[in-house]
Order: sequence, then structure tokens, then C-alpha cells
Amino acid sequence: MLDIPGFMPYLTARGLTMFGSTMAPVALAFAVLDAAESASFLGLVLAAQTAPQLVFLLVGGAVGDRASRKHILVVTNVVMAVCQGSTAALLVLGHVNLVLVMVLQAVWGTARAFFTPANTGVVPDLVPAERIQDATALVTLSRSIASIGGPAAAGGLLLVWNPGYIVLGDALLFLVSAVLIAKLPLSRPTAAPEESLRQSLVTGWREFAGRSWVWSMVSSFGFYQGLVRPAIFVVGPVMAAEEGGMGAVSWGMVLAVQGVGSVVGGLLLFWWRPARPLLVSTLLVGLDSLFLLALATTSRLEPVAVVALLGATGVTMADALWLSTLQREIPSDALSRVSSYEWLGSLALNPLGMAVTGMLVAVVGPEAILVAVALANFAVRGAVLLVPGVRRIRNVPPGGAEQRTQDKAPASDAPGTTSKV
Repeated sequence: MLDIPGFMPYLTARGLTMFGSTMAPVALAFAVLDAAESASFLGLVLAAQTAPQLVFLLVGGAVGDRASRKHILVVTNVVMAVCQGSTAALLVLGHVNLVLVMVLQAVWGTARAFFTPANTGVVPDLVPAERIQDATALVTLSRSIASIGGPAAAGGLLLVWNPGYIVLGDALLFLVSAVLIAKLPLSRPTAAPEESLRQSLVTGWREFAGRSWVWSMVSSFGFYQGLVRPAIFVVGPVMAAEEGGMGAVSWGMVLAVQGVGSVVGGLLLFWWRPARPLLVSTLLVGLDSLFLLALATTSRLEPVAVVALLGATGVTMADALWLSTLQREIPSDALSRVSSYEWLGSLALNPLGMAVTGMLVAVVGPEAILVAVALANFAVRGAVLLVPGVRRIRNVPPGGAEQRTQDKAPASDAPGTTSKV
């Protein structure tokens, strides 16, 4: 990938911001808990980050297909840097006004809503179609490494630094990223600028809903975010903390093993190029069901860690295969809008799922939840495989030429195929 102009600066920029974005939440969490002495305030701060992203994602997608993606990324990186820098100043000076912190994090989340869809369109703008999977694998690998190194670095620095300095480091990394992105050779999207915002959103919805393989995969992601992840990150700690459970230390080790699995998954995609990426992606997500079943049936660290490794490896590979397929198959002038619908559909149920799962634990028991969600995950994977486009869309062989066939028929009989030869 070193021979592709602009890709390494982009990868460096993404790696730096992902590292900072995994450090900052750890520092911010401890700072808020120290200032407010209440977990409820921490929840409000986290909600202030998330809610604007759900509200503005669709607008961000429309803008990402009409304006220069490079300019959007530069501006949003600078805005996020200002938000984190201002938050850091409050923490360092000891004037932690929680309402002001929430406002700053809400602005951060709004900028993120515009950044995310535009960012999805960058790799296909920089990289030839046959090398998108390799590029996506590199970005995924850097994210996985950041997910391990960022929290670990934050934990160590909190022993000697005020949390504000760690958040300030995140702000500085956003600024460095803005400088690197400003130099990227990105062209302006070709979406019609004369379209109204409403027309642009409607066109984006047609691009999204007109492809059965897109909305079926996104529906499965919504299920995963709304049920599987809450089962892991809400029920898992409850099981670990129970009398006779594996304990907090062992649970931390399980999460660390998941981070290792993410790195392994990113590495595997450098040499494995599945011919039918969406079929493989769908099957790989099923590996997390084995993790849930292991949590439900044993408190021994070793077997749980093994299936945690397999599950994280599979999910990371599945995510990269899906993203590279989306970037390759969706026209560049519609990619940001389709991405915004994808993100919204994938994440919308996550907050509700987290809350409902927490309440159900006391009613039906953690083991029952884990088994039910594991079986449901298998069922959802099977349902997605019934969609023709998911089974038939093919990868681009190295050096292969791209030939796009759009899936515009109804989901029941849509071919959904893209032949790559």
C-alpha cells in the first residue's frame, strides 16, 4: 500500500485519532466520577456524545456526498480537537462544570456525525477497487492495536497525570490528523449540488433500500448491536462478579484477549480474500454465539478466553469484509449517504438494548439471556444467508477489473450479484 499516493498519511491520521479516542474515554470517565461521585453523571456525559451522532448522521451523509470529503474531515477533526482541548482545560484547572462538559461532548458527537459518513468514502477515493480489502484490513488492524494500546496507556498515565492531560493529548492528535488529511489527493464527490437536502436524503435512501444485500446486512448489524453486544458487555460482567464467577481480573483478561483477536483478524485478511465476502462475513459473526454459550456454561477462564479470541477475530474480519464490499460496490457519489443509513441502522438499537438487557438480568437471569441471544444470533445469520445478494456478491481478485451490477429488484427475487473477473 506504500505505492498508493495519500494512503499512508491517511492511515497514520486514522491510527493517531483512534489511539487518542481510546485513551480519552478512560480518562474522562475517571475525571467525571471523581468530580460528580455518581455513575449517573457519567452516563449523561456518554449519552451527550452518542445522541447527536444518531440525530445528525443522515445529514452528515448527505453533506459527505455533496461537499469535499477532505474539507469535511479537516473541519471535523479541528472541531473535535477544540472540544477535547476545552474539556481538558476544565479538567486541568479543576473547574469541572459537568453541564459545560456535556455541551462540549455533544458538539464533539455532532462533529463525529459528519466525520463518519465522509470518512467511509475516503478509502475508495484513494485506493483501486482490487486493493480496497487490503486497505480496509490495515485500517482495521490499526484500530485493533489502538483498542489495546490506548486504554492501557491511559491507565498507566492516570497514575501520574491529571486526566485532563490525557484528554489534551487526544485533542493534539486530532490536530495532527487534520494536517495530514489536508494533504490527501481527494477529489470532490459528484453528487448533484443543486439537490435540496431532502432530495439528497431521499436519493440516499433509494440507494440504500434498493439493494437487498445492504439493508439485510445492516438489519443483522442492528440486531448484533442491540442484543449481542449488550449480552457481552452487560451480562458478562454480571456473570463474572457473581459468587463463583471468574472475577473482575479474569473478565479484564477476557476483554484483553478480545483485543488480541481483533489484531489477529486484521492480519488474516492480508492473505485471505474470500470469493464471497458477505457470505463469509455473515458466518463469522456467528462465532460470537460460541462466546455467549461459553459464558453461560462455565466460569473457567481458559475456555471462555479461547472462544472470546475466536469471536473477536471473526467479528473483526466480518466488519472489514463488509466495509470493503460496501466501499467497492456503492457509487462514490452516494457512498456517504448509504454509510449514514448503515451507521444509523446499525447503532440505533444499542442504547435501548443496553438498558433493557440490564433490567432483564434481574428478571430472567443472566444464563437465560446469554443462551437466548446466542441462539437468536445463529438464527439471524441463517436468515441473512437467504438473501441472494449476500450469497452471490463476489470479491475483486488482485489485478481484476471491476464490473458493477446494481441490485435494484425487490428483496424477494433480487439477484444482488456483482461479478468480478
